[in-house]
Amino acid sequence: MTVLFQSILPFLAIIVLLIVIHELGHYITAKLFGVKVLEAGIGYPPRIWGFKRGDTEYTINAIPLGGFVRMLGEEDPGDPRSLAAKPRWIRLVVLGSGAAMNVLLAIALFALAVSIPRTVDESRARIAEVVPGSPAEEAGLQVGDVIFEVDGHDVQNIGELSYRIRLNLGETVDVRVRREGGDGAEFITVPVFSRWATDTYIDADGVERPQGPTGITISPAFGSIRTLTLDEQEEIRLLILEDAGLSATDELPPGEVVPTTQLVPFSGTQWEPPWEAIPTGVARSYESIILARNEIESRIRGGISGGGGGFQVTGPVGIAQLTGEVVDVAGWKSLIEFAALISMNLAVLNILPLPMLDGGRIVFVLIEYARRGKRIAPQKEAIVHLVGLVAMLTFAVIITYFDILRIIAGDGIIR
Repeated sequence: MTVLFQSILPFLAIIVLLIVIHELGHYITAKLFGVKVLEAGIGYPPRIWGFKRGDTEYTINAIPLGGFVRMLGEEDPGDPRSLAAKPRWIRLVVLGSGAAMNVLLAIALFALAVSIPRTVDESRARIAEVVPGSPAEEAGLQVGDVIFEVDGHDVQNIGELSYRIRLNLGETVDVRVRREGGDGAEFITVPVFSRWATDTYIDADGVERPQGPTGITISPAFGSIRTLTLDEQEEIRLLILEDAGLSATDELPPGEVVPTTQLVPFSGTQWEPPWEAIPTGVARSYESIILARNEIESRIRGGISGGGGGFQVTGPVGIAQLTGEVVDVAGWKSLIEFAALISMNLAVLNILPLPMLDGGRIVFVLIEYARRGKRIAPQKEAIVHLVGLVAMLTFAVIITYFDILRIIAGDGIIR
């Protein structure tokens, strides 16, 4: 039941919402420009129920993985009300409107996420270790420095620090820290390079660890100390063993000590009014594309952690698993931002110049522009899209196979 309510149902709700909004963009612009819409459906056939109004059938279908809009003559201009018979600029608007709706939805969801009151860790990040020879050491960062800003953006906790660093991979960013000295604390700003690919290093305890883009190990800077119970200490011991690749019956790695106290980070309730939340939504939507690009490029260059293991691709089964993990780790409110991320990914994916996708169809319109109005034969375009559909379905089956193997093995996506 947990899997049903925490993974499957939220995943289906997100997918249906995102795809229906995407198709709504096509539907509205098609109707606006006089393109005949044959069918608008929620879900995919077989059909469960439907009715017809005007020229369009509205249907509810059995496979709950989104929706679709079927327009007359998407490749064949034989009918004056077909999509292919419309002027090129109208076809571009209709074809691009789905991705545009997903971008607008992502902005709205990101804005909604930051406008809802939420508890935010405000403990800042303290540098606990600087890797020798790393960009952090070259920049002059020191153990004990507390990080307050990266690239002009306030960073309240370790998560926000990681976000800003990974957003600027391959670039030098200004890091503002507070440093304790003989005459008291002072704020200084140093330029630090954020590397695409890094190696591992051996720490002072002889344990091999990833360096990270800048070469620092961080811990919460501010918080309150509380005493841990015996059960909590045992849980931490098991986490240390798991991180070291050991079992519950093994000894702790050299230098590892189970803590008896814990630093509880300072936190506060934060939210943004609409006039601030909307610009934040725009910024987060754009940054999500940059983060995705950086992740792919960093893996190609050798991996952020130096593992070179490649980046992970998931299909519907994997996204459903990830949905459950997001709820389990970050709570139900986090699904709003998660849906926004998927919406942006859907927008980018659909606009790529791949056959059968909106971007692939846009390419044929642009080719027609380049050929000064001479279009490629509808039969040839249809064949290209058919081949693309077969390739995508094959790819989806392969990804689903590996998603299922991962679930059977008991592995998660969030590490």
